[in-house]
Amino acid sequence: MQSFSNQRGLSLVELMIGILLGSLLLLGVLQIFQSNSDTFRMQDGFSRVQENGRFAIDLLSKEIRLADYWGCAPDQDSIENRLDTTDAFLNSIGSDGVQGVDNASGITVGTTNVLDGSDVLILGGVIDACGGSGRMLDPSGSDLVVSSNCPVAAGDIVLVSTCINGDIFTITNIDTAVGAGNRALKHDVSTTTGWVNNKSDVLQEIYGADSAIFQPYQKTYFIAVNTAGTNSLFVSDENDSVEELVPGIEDMQVSYGRDTTGSGIVDTWQSASTSLDEMSEVVAIKLELLVASDSDASVDSQTIRRLDGSETEYSDGRIRKLYVATVKVRNRGDM
Repeated sequence: MQSFSNQRGLSLVELMIGILLGSLLLLGVLQIFQSNSDTFRMQDGFSRVQENGRFAIDLLSKEIRLADYWGCAPDQDSIENRLDTTDAFLNSIGSDGVQGVDNASGITVGTTNVLDGSDVLILGGVIDACGGSGRMLDPSGSDLVVSSNCPVAAGDIVLVSTCINGDIFTITNIDTAVGAGNRALKHDVSTTTGWVNNKSDVLQEIYGADSAIFQPYQKTYFIAVNTAGTNSLFVSDENDSVEELVPGIEDMQVSYGRDTTGSGIVDTWQSASTSLDEMSEVVAIKLELLVASDSDASVDSQTIRRLDGSETEYSDGRIRKLYVATVKVRNRGDM
């Protein structure tokens, strides 16, 4: 039987060597873990940047293509505005569907502060007031008639037009006693509190089944700081109702391509102008969106070169990518 006195443990030197080897092994494991963690954060950040950038570009491109649509009326001179108002948007219905602000400074949309130095894009037009489920019918006397499934209501501002004329007015009442559940739209001179009233009830023509009914809209796209403390793309409607659309959009710069010769081709690119005459010549819009990850993506430093040639170096660990798109305003020009 072996004596316990002959059994001995590790010496101090052996123990220190073991600890050293274990530490080196643990250090290697930690380095692999850190490297994998950094790679994951970078891939996740880049995925978020790609997702947010593509979504923002696609959304804005779609809205730009639809902008300045006022039915098939031949031009803004053929549309008469019957509203009794000084509101800039309501008075611009039928024209001025593309506007903007260059290098915003101290601007507030609703109750939201626009990021200083970023651009603001303002798009307007009309959409089907019946939502695709109803239509205009032949008139009942002098009344405009829509089918029963057209969800317009008293107080709504609408544009009714053919390919010859158009009229903008507020629906003052709806008469359902026209048969088959159809609805007759009244447009009297009104003084109703809380409405945009009509100053005239005379229309250019009696609109029938060959016409269409629309509701006007105006959307303002801008960059602001969200509740998380980072920049996002926001949108506001004509009633100043603000909504966050896409997080991670750090900056938006917009250029406007003007057709100054009537050829339908861009002759010059410029920033947003306060001149409505200049903005009425815009037939294409160039978007420049700077998109950033919402958290640290383990990027030591990154230099972003903008379209104007300026360069900015970032060292906050977030990954960034510049998205650029040129979009035709389809409702303007011949091409």
